[in-house]
Amino acid sequence: MTTTIRQVAAAAGVSLATASRALSGSPAVVESTRKRVQHAAAELDYNPNRLGRSLVTGLTGNIGLIFPDISNPFYTQFLAELESVVASRDIGILIGDAHEDSDREASLLRQMATQVDSLVLVSSRMTDFQITAAAARLPVVLANRQLEPGTPVPELLSQIVIDVDPGFSAAIEHLHTLGHQRVTYLDGPARSWSAREKRASLSQACARLGIDLSILRVEKPDFDSGRAIAQHLDPATSVVVAFNDQVALGVLSICRDRGIRVPDHMSVVGCDDSLPLGLAWPALTTIDSSSGALGALAARAVLDPAAHRTGSVPTRLIVRDSTAVAGASAR
Repeated sequence: MTTTIRQVAAAAGVSLATASRALSGSPAVVESTRKRVQHAAAELDYNPNRLGRSLVTGLTGNIGLIFPDISNPFYTQFLAELESVVASRDIGILIGDAHEDSDREASLLRQMATQVDSLVLVSSRMTDFQITAAAARLPVVLANRQLEPGTPVPELLSQIVIDVDPGFSAAIEHLHTLGHQRVTYLDGPARSWSAREKRASLSQACARLGIDLSILRVEKPDFDSGRAIAQHLDPATSVVVAFNDQVALGVLSICRDRGIRVPDHMSVVGCDDSLPLGLAWPALTTIDSSSGALGALAARAVLDPAAHRTGSVPTRLIVRDSTAVAGASAR
């Protein structure tokens, strides 16, 4: 005989609504009560009927995640960590891929809004107005993005960001120590908040150390765009810093095709530390953006938004084999 949520509620000594909220991860239920309900559910081998629970509580038991490009390993690591945190709460996850299109992202948001209890917008390309309008209707976690200064922050909006400055500052200091005086930065999408933050951090670090900085924008922050732009780089370019590891991998690929030895002829720095070791050759010097930590923090903001209205994940430089002393090939 199938166990019902009424039996779980009775065994835990709580109301039907409280039992349902406890099993859906609602922050309105205190931890001691949640554990008691979860224990009763486990003892009775309860498997929830999401539709029935929704009719009782008005909650779907689902959260929605919208990514700009789910094929990017940065976002798959984010998703893996978020899922591991919410898994114990029996929360379903709906996933949307905007393909770097803000209009598609807005369409996905409208579709999901009636099917989920909260939304996680990862590296959103939408406007502040669109984001705050969504947060007026349901809880929203904004990950790797922040509203513009002065924009009123809705009560239902959490903002979890990556602090790019430590990692990018360390990267420029590392290159300066190696004797590099010019850096070419392959920038991210025009509507990317993180691209703007990275650009600002690089500009400040280069200005502080007297390094010339040139900026080129890639069409999309992926492998193919990295290859496309690398075909037009001056072979005498000393250093390339890429928006992410996918773009950097594309640069390494073209360098091999053109006979440009990395790091002897050109040093390359990525960002995210999202590639499995051995995939990039030589091993890629990169800035660890801790996407897994970002995903875990976003999950905690979903489960307990009042305690996680804001949050920040630091970055750090990881030096591997793709950077070397300037002019190393002539030594």
